[in-house]
Amino acid sequence: MRYTKEFKLECVRKYMNGEHIPDPGGCIHRTFYRNVLRWVKIFNQLGEIGLEHKKPPISSEQKLALINRVIQGESYCSVAYSIGRQESYVSKLYKIYLQEGIDGLQSHCKKGRPSKMKKEEQNIDLESLPQEEQIKILKKQLEEKEVEVEYLKKLAALVQKRKAQQQKKK
Repeated sequence: MRYTKEFKLECVRKYMNGEHIPDPGGCIHRTFYRNVLRWVKIFNQLGEIGLEHKKPPISSEQKLALINRVIQGESYCSVAYSIGRQESYVSKLYKIYLQEGIDGLQSHCKKGRPSKMKKEEQNIDLESLPQEEQIKILKKQLEEKEVEVEYLKKLAALVQKRKAQQQKKK
């Protein structure tokens, strides 16, 4: 469940004043209480800005500094709270660093949803290739087309089946 900044701030203030914080429906009380404690720690570190949804991006140098703190023995929680993020964020950064090194910390992800469209087939001049290579490429293209045709046949069958079921219900 995603909570607004105002709700988080209200919970933090009630906690600091020793007031009862009613948990919202749809979550376990322990889980909600853990969230409130995390919000309090983040609020104490960063103030109201730490409770916002949109966090400013972190440069690869800053990520490396966070990882160095973890390597020196600081817990994921304290490192994460110091920047207003969750422990899982720092843990994920650390795993990426162990697997890919410093290069893995560079932000190389594209924004938005990846395209489902296939990239256009590269225009290969088949005539310039040896005959064996031409055959391999053509067989691969034929196999891809056959898979597409099978998929479309199955899709058409499912659509027909669904239409038949809907007509029976009427």
